[in-house]
Amino acid sequence: MASLGFAQSFFKRLPDLPKEVQKRIPELLGKFQESTIAGLHLEKPHAIADDRGRTIRVTKFWRGVVMAPTEGDHYILFDILEHDKAYAWLENHTFAINSATQDVEIVDVSAMRAAAAALPGAEAHPSPGMFDAYDNVVLLELGIEASYLPVVRRVRSDADLDLLAQAMPASQHQAMEMLAAGFTLREVRTELGIRTGATSGMPLPDASTTGALGSPTVFVPKGARELQEALDHPLELWRIFLHPSQRRIAYRERHAGPVRVTGGAGTGKTVVALHRAHHLARRLPPKSRRPVLLTTFVRTLADDLRASLRSLDSVSGIDSSSSIEVTTVDALAHRIVSEAEGATPKVIVDDELLAKMWSAAAAATGVPFKPTVLRQEWENVILAKGARTLADYLSVSRTGRAQPLTRPQRVQLWTAVERFLGLMHESGARTFYQLADDAAKYARAMSVGDLFPHVVVDEAQDLHPVQWRLLRAVVSDGPDDLFIVGDAHQRIYDHRVALTTMGINVRGRSYRLRLNYRTSEEILTWAIALLGGQTVDDLDAGTDSLDGYRSAFRGTQPPTTRGYPTSAAEQDGLVVTVRGWLDGGVAEAAIGIAARTRKGADAAAEALQAAGITCSPLDRKQRGGVEIGTMHRMKGLEYRAMAVVDASARSIPLPYAVTPKADDPAAHAQDTLRELCLLYVACTRAREFLSVSWSGAPSPFLQMPGN
Repeated sequence: MASLGFAQSFFKRLPDLPKEVQKRIPELLGKFQESTIAGLHLEKPHAIADDRGRTIRVTKFWRGVVMAPTEGDHYILFDILEHDKAYAWLENHTFAINSATQDVEIVDVSAMRAAAAALPGAEAHPSPGMFDAYDNVVLLELGIEASYLPVVRRVRSDADLDLLAQAMPASQHQAMEMLAAGFTLREVRTELGIRTGATSGMPLPDASTTGALGSPTVFVPKGARELQEALDHPLELWRIFLHPSQRRIAYRERHAGPVRVTGGAGTGKTVVALHRAHHLARRLPPKSRRPVLLTTFVRTLADDLRASLRSLDSVSGIDSSSSIEVTTVDALAHRIVSEAEGATPKVIVDDELLAKMWSAAAAATGVPFKPTVLRQEWENVILAKGARTLADYLSVSRTGRAQPLTRPQRVQLWTAVERFLGLMHESGARTFYQLADDAAKYARAMSVGDLFPHVVVDEAQDLHPVQWRLLRAVVSDGPDDLFIVGDAHQRIYDHRVALTTMGINVRGRSYRLRLNYRTSEEILTWAIALLGGQTVDDLDAGTDSLDGYRSAFRGTQPPTTRGYPTSAAEQDGLVVTVRGWLDGGVAEAAIGIAARTRKGADAAAEALQAAGITCSPLDRKQRGGVEIGTMHRMKGLEYRAMAVVDASARSIPLPYAVTPKADDPAAHAQDTLRELCLLYVACTRAREFLSVSWSGAPSPFLQMPGN
């Protein structure tokens, strides 16, 4: 029986195929699985660049471009084209496998010749070549095809390198780009998943299951159901294909302890976390009492993680519903406390009510501190450090806090904290942080059999220290205990944690992803300029940067920014923008609208609904239509088209969210950075289209150099 694999490049082209052609693809797989080789009606054109090239009929006017094995009956489909175009494609393309990365590659012979002809000769430019510092053996080990080396040696500038972008296979060009950008050989090998000593320039082996069909860039469905799942979601390539830098982390057989994965927005951190959870779940002992825990910090993210796991299950043929538990840290804490106390805990979720209680505590004790200062000290020092008594509080370090406090001032402040805790006790309620603190206490008393075997944490940068203590407590210390992904550039809450202080040692097990798969180069470049080189932490008391952070693709247009005289005019402009996206073929559910405040999000929803456009606020459980929410709600989500509204000076940064500079310059700078990161998060939800609008004066963040 013949078999058929599908190249990654095929799925990228799939959405452009006519619907009637897409419907015939499962039939094509059936022909291979049910027919003999002779019954497949494969044709070998006379004029082909690669002797293994074949076409197969899909419809009367469309043919599949297939690579046949030199022997055996395992085939790979690369594309489906109109009849004449399929034959022309085979005249100008050859197949190869990159023996360094194992990527199955397509070589555009004509484009390569054209690029070679356009490059200047060595005699015309006596200046050094861009890759003169690397001998041929090194370039071969990085996957550069041997026949390309003479052309590579003629590259002397970024413009020359760009000439090869459309001609060379992507994995080879990426290696050259990284070398040109100053990455070390070790960094290039690590990023591309290349083992030291790999050789290249080798011909493609027979397309057997252990050869080309075993490539990470070829999908081999077990049957029609798995293929249909892949065809129904062609843009969700992460379910099938991982970049080598992602795969080596997600599918490593064993990590000796906790792992930290960082990277800019859109680099696939969540994808790696999902695949790691899936991998760990498949390795659970048959009689394991507890599942793998996959957790994050808000419900919308947890909902998306569940949906993504179902999607991953569908193409892998594995049901992980009973072996992976997805929940938020708050929900986990709530359950642990409920089970331990035998009653449902009362939690205050109203931020205004908490603010009133802090104001009452300040007034009752007469302390010379604002209620906001009291709350910040309690949450970020007292709770964060685990101080239970005044003696504990007087002994803990406040390093990193903006406002210094003397010992007498701490004693004064403690009286207000005690008053607040008394008010909380009288109400019979707890805050979410108190709930997590209590849950950690109960978890530490659990038997080993009641703990989770593995914990995978998404969006780690926004968790509070008490939540980290809870997560550390629910899994035993050991191999593959904690797998943590996050990015401090996207921190939207004022929580800074060094994992080491939480008993989580990631030394020697830290990875950084650099390639953005979500956002076009044009949008990403614009969004990075917003940050203006701000310094952030690496989640473990070090510093992180966006050096080497880049997009995997170029878009069709740069972000659009526009100001309006009034809010009403801005809402009218939003309707026009969304209408344009819809008319251009963007689905409603692929459009997101973000505002800094709930009021701004509600105004956008009203304007779109009045125009007859279906909307779905993100704070509802049912989702559908254009999705609208605050910037906080957008965390972890992504859309083909994104509109950021009310990016005005009155809203970003939000005045009441920033400590006045006169009161505390350090706190002011920290709060301002948090607001800037929030805008960056909202903008990097976009894949292809980004619109940023405001009425009146624009946000000062939009007036920075580069924007």
